[in-house]
Amino acid sequence: MGAAIPLDARFNDAARPLFVSGMGTEHVGPLLYNMVRMTRPLRVLEVGLGYTSPFLAMALADNVEEDAADRRLLAEAPQDDMRFSLLRAEHFRREYAPRLHAIDDFSADGTSAPRVLETLQLLGLDGLVRVHKADFRGYAKKIDRADLPLDFVWFDAGGPLEYIAFLQEYWPLIAQDHGLLLLHFTYWNITAHYQGRDHTNLLCGSIANEIKRQQLRAGIAARFEVLSLVEPHKSRQGSVTMVRKLAGTSMCRDRDFGEEMNEIYGALAPPMPILR
Repeated sequence: MGAAIPLDARFNDAARPLFVSGMGTEHVGPLLYNMVRMTRPLRVLEVGLGYTSPFLAMALADNVEEDAADRRLLAEAPQDDMRFSLLRAEHFRREYAPRLHAIDDFSADGTSAPRVLETLQLLGLDGLVRVHKADFRGYAKKIDRADLPLDFVWFDAGGPLEYIAFLQEYWPLIAQDHGLLLLHFTYWNITAHYQGRDHTNLLCGSIANEIKRQQLRAGIAARFEVLSLVEPHKSRQGSVTMVRKLAGTSMCRDRDFGEEMNEIYGALAPPMPILR
């Protein structure tokens, strides 16, 4: 199912020259690959090309192969097949023809962005990717409306001002129904003064902190959820914050746990522990 050997030697040999150690994406590339494989998005956006680009494209290519195999299995309807029993037929009512839009103005020093297209061509993945040589700011209106809303977005370009500009322009374009946004380098290794003393540690950066603050202020009505992954051994470029938009049954339900379990299962459940 899908690629026989995901991210095999051929892929790694082709992608390795794009890796720049100072960019800190050696683990982010495989993370993005697996997240795209798991969520099977249709419309993907990357802002800031580099080592991560072929991982995103390869995930889409493997998704296409797996999606086709799943459709064949659904058509055959083998009731005793374990994979068949996992599949949700409603999901396959629309065609799966994914595309990755990749935006970069190729102005940053020290990146491997200019070599990405060559790598994609070498791997035969360029047909899934549309590279836009442009500043992302003001470019959203040039994305084909047929490629919206965006299901999966990876942003790795600039500092706080660029992040603010990006969120202002592109956040409304992310699908409200489970759209995913991933932001790189959201924790800072700085000294901060709070609660009466100086703290030198990995600090939740101002962008990630504000996103979390907005989620908490929205409370039970929050339309997104937030999770940050941090590489504690790095002083910079060692964090990814994920924001997932929520709609319908993905939103938090203000229901008593015991009552809901009784309603669903018809039996009393032990109380949930209080997480602190």
